[in-house]
Amino acid sequence: MRRLTRRDFLKTSTAVAVGTGSPRFDGAGARHWGSPASDAASLSPAPFAATEIRSGNLIANGHFLNGSVGSLPVGWTLVVGNPALKPSFNLVASERGRALMAEGNGRGQCYGYVRYPVRLMGGKTYRMQVKFHFAGFEDVNRHLVHGVFTRKFNNGIFQYTREGKTALGEGRFAGPAQDEEGEVRLYFRYSARGKVWWEWVSLEECQPIRPRPVKVAVSWGKGDLDHWSRWLDAAGRRGADIALMPELFNGVTDPMKAEREGGASWRLMADKARQWKMHVSGTTYVRRGELVLNSAPLFDRTGKLLGVYDKNMVYEPELDLGASPGEGFPVFETDAGRIGTIICYDSWFPETVRMLALKGAELILFPNEGYYMELMHARSADNGVFIAASSGDNPAGVWDSGGNQAGEARPDPTCYAPSAILGFRKDEARRLFLVAIDLSKRTSPAWWGGPMRSAPGGRRCRETSMDPLEGRIGQEAARWFGV
Repeated sequence: MRRLTRRDFLKTSTAVAVGTGSPRFDGAGARHWGSPASDAASLSPAPFAATEIRSGNLIANGHFLNGSVGSLPVGWTLVVGNPALKPSFNLVASERGRALMAEGNGRGQCYGYVRYPVRLMGGKTYRMQVKFHFAGFEDVNRHLVHGVFTRKFNNGIFQYTREGKTALGEGRFAGPAQDEEGEVRLYFRYSARGKVWWEWVSLEECQPIRPRPVKVAVSWGKGDLDHWSRWLDAAGRRGADIALMPELFNGVTDPMKAEREGGASWRLMADKARQWKMHVSGTTYVRRGELVLNSAPLFDRTGKLLGVYDKNMVYEPELDLGASPGEGFPVFETDAGRIGTIICYDSWFPETVRMLALKGAELILFPNEGYYMELMHARSADNGVFIAASSGDNPAGVWDSGGNQAGEARPDPTCYAPSAILGFRKDEARRLFLVAIDLSKRTSPAWWGGPMRSAPGGRRCRETSMDPLEGRIGQEAARWFGV
């Protein structure tokens, strides 16, 4: 077999096991350590709670009940590319019961995974879950990966919760369009002395993921409060779920003439949100104590104030006139989805959108005076978020999580993400751009079958360096002297 190129590797999603006695695609020289059938003669395991036993689990030995302590569980196989980096994987017995333990081999570069063959049925939806505890490291996403892989499909777990000393992970996803043979993988990586004990892992069919259609209204140009009142009425009549006005939409550009919170501009937003049962946002200068901030309130469908984002990266001319930076990047839970905001100059700093994505934002509202539209393809795709932009001086726009732009005449031929934009309508006379998106679909440009092999898109486990970039960036950013 010829040596695989990086493109081959990405296309095939590396090794695939298709069941006992079936051919395997092993990648470029990967080594395999398996457990023979004789390992089925195992010690009597401690009982598990009935609520944790999943009869629909496609992983027959997902609770690691079959196999001898000190060896791999029956049906599981160990895969490494470089034997020098092989972590140890073996069954252990403890007061918690039977578990599969992985441990570092003393090298920081240690890397390997165990796999179990599964068959995915075309057109089905799956839920993958895992329960484990760990020691010797803190960042689960850096050191563990839990996914399911076939030749043309991949997905897995990107969210975890804690229950005492135990971690629980769960991911739900639509499976491949056609029946495919594949494997569940449990990765251990980049921890010289760390340990993990998997108590169980499951993969089972579940109910389809419901579409989450959301209509977003954005605009361009300037106007007074009467104009924006009429614009909000037009957005409401067209069924907008979220209506976003530009930065400083009330026309007050001098920070020293700022309104108080609850002034005329905020009352307009609250009243129209309540009238049309839609979320409303935009920015104005607001005086808070002795400070003036460029603030974007978000009102819900009842006119209630959900929260406020204050512009962090204040443009120097604003600072010169007396505005001050805000602090923090809040994310607001709404019935339409999890929403974050950036304002104008914030967009030149990629960390702003990444911060919101890591905090769980799905849709980023981006009111601005002017912006570089081409950046939005990258900001959305880099972080796996939708972006809606309303602008005082530039066209409005909406982008999905793969960087696809609503109404784009020439889609980028290098973007492989299926679009999550359901439709759009532009009213030039009212400067209203209404775009329908599906928040249940969050793909990225280099899709390669799924999120386990695609662009990072705000998914923590997709950063594959040994040391976190964030720490190194912080050190460099704080260094004031020359290189």
